[in-house]
Amino acid sequence: MSDIYAALEIGTTRTLLAIGEAGTSGRIKLTCHASIPSTGVRKSKILDIKQATQAIKGVLYAIEKKQSEAGSDITIGNAYLVVSGQHIKADPFTGSIQIDGRVTDNDINDLSEQAHNMTLPKDRELLDIIDQDYNLDNFGGISTPKGMAGRVLKLNTLHIHAERNRIEDARTAANGARLEIREPLFAATCAAEAVIEEYERKNGALVIDLGGGSTGYAAYIDGYLVSSGVIGVGGDHVTNDIAHAFQTNQSQAEALKTEEASATISQERGEASRVKLQSSSPLLDYRTISRHALDTVVNARLRELFAVIRDTLESQDLLHRLHSGVVLTGGGAAMRNIDALAQRELGMNVRRGRPLGVDGLEDEPHPESFASICGALQYAHHANATKPLFGLNKLFGGLFK
Repeated sequence: MSDIYAALEIGTTRTLLAIGEAGTSGRIKLTCHASIPSTGVRKSKILDIKQATQAIKGVLYAIEKKQSEAGSDITIGNAYLVVSGQHIKADPFTGSIQIDGRVTDNDINDLSEQAHNMTLPKDRELLDIIDQDYNLDNFGGISTPKGMAGRVLKLNTLHIHAERNRIEDARTAANGARLEIREPLFAATCAAEAVIEEYERKNGALVIDLGGGSTGYAAYIDGYLVSSGVIGVGGDHVTNDIAHAFQTNQSQAEALKTEEASATISQERGEASRVKLQSSSPLLDYRTISRHALDTVVNARLRELFAVIRDTLESQDLLHRLHSGVVLTGGGAAMRNIDALAQRELGMNVRRGRPLGVDGLEDEPHPESFASICGALQYAHHANATKPLFGLNKLFGGLFK
């Protein structure tokens, strides 16, 4: 019997709900998904719970309509929540215990319990704890210390946590749509779960998840997460820059970004060097803007974003250890030539991150935008959750009371 899970992402630009089915092979099949433009969300934060609830109801309706057409009469009872936003932080913490002679299983268990029970401030909610490496009498980089001789054993961990009120707002919005949130998960590490192989984690890899309101990143070295964070710059900031520079409305600016702009500056000449834009004047059908100028605006913002990530990893002495390069995910990864710009700014190989071990995205033009939601479904399967995903309600029963 297959295991079935659902994941919800309340993003700045879209609200996405997906259902994944894990077979005996361990691969996830994305059996159904739906998305609609987000409302009541800005910079990855919910500003209007009522509007966010309506968006969740909308994707629930779309999902369950598709399920009905496929002959299914079940409703979604709960889902994992994919979380992004600048309020998410990753802090290192080192646990330490005294040992007597050689390291035993009990020593390792006691140390793990200590490292995992660090108390967070009341306004923070834990998303994940990453075990990194052990240190025995100042000898570091140990992956399995059992049986080794020493006196002081330490465990280095990374605690990823979010602003509790922001998670509660998402739960409240979901509850209003009669959807229970099982567990919040960090979007950047979910994306990494979906797009990088184990050998890449060991050799050193960086995942950059380019969202609408913010950009998350996750760096892996020696098989574990060594650095992670969120930068408050996303695709919406690029759209706003375009709107301001060329005096357009938001919908026009968004169309320019997705259909015409390039992350690298165009050198086109002649007719191809101009972009048509519908005019707001009743006297003109359209006006044109310079493609070079459009690309310059986009390039400046994205260079700034990559520079922040580069400088952060350089300050942590990590950048030169990312031998497997960079993987771009999220909606922003679809931008023309963004991989070339990232390669230039970060100084390493770059690829776009199509989810691995996931079927059902063959017809999607930009599968990298599904990386976080696919990673959440893979996490759910690996965690082997036992709580029933689906209620036995009939298809639309009680969803829109």
